[in-house]
Amino acid sequence: MTVADGCVRAARPKPGSVARVGSRLGWPIGDATSVDQGELLPDAHPDEIRARWRVALALELVGSMSGALDLTVAHVTDRRQFGRPIGSFQAVQHGLAKCAVAIEGARWLAYEAAWSGEWTAAATALAAAVRAAERVRRDTHQFTGALGFTTEYDLHLWTMRLPALVIEAGTIGSAVIDAATSRWPASV
Repeated sequence: MTVADGCVRAARPKPGSVARVGSRLGWPIGDATSVDQGELLPDAHPDEIRARWRVALALELVGSMSGALDLTVAHVTDRRQFGRPIGSFQAVQHGLAKCAVAIEGARWLAYEAAWSGEWTAAATALAAAVRAAERVRRDTHQFTGALGFTTEYDLHLWTMRLPALVIEAGTIGSAVIDAATSRWPASV
């Protein structure tokens, strides 16, 4: 799907034109060298398509963050230091609580956007999810002692998806700017 110039097109890669690319992101990645311009979808409204895409992307970010947090909580519960689980230390508890709050905030904003169908809510949900992804990725790696960068520990399956999804979302500024200009239009 491409949304540009006020129209929506369904673009499909030509058969045999997608070469698989090695990746640690946890899902197949390909390099599409030849994609046709796409079929024009005259009944599709660009703002509606963009809003649905933002909700879907926000929820995929929430799912990846939730997986990372669950794995990290299990790690800090099992890993012991100074004779007790590292999850019993207050700094670790507070950091993981902040991650949980950020994830739940992003989750409920995405649910609201999905329910309402408003593009402003979708932009807000995506902005919150991108912001939460920064915290969750950083903190889960810190609390697991950077095990997430190794393929021997499954944290990378969750956290290495986050930067790719953030890149797909574009800059956080685009969703934030769309949400802000919709909520507080500039007075002329």
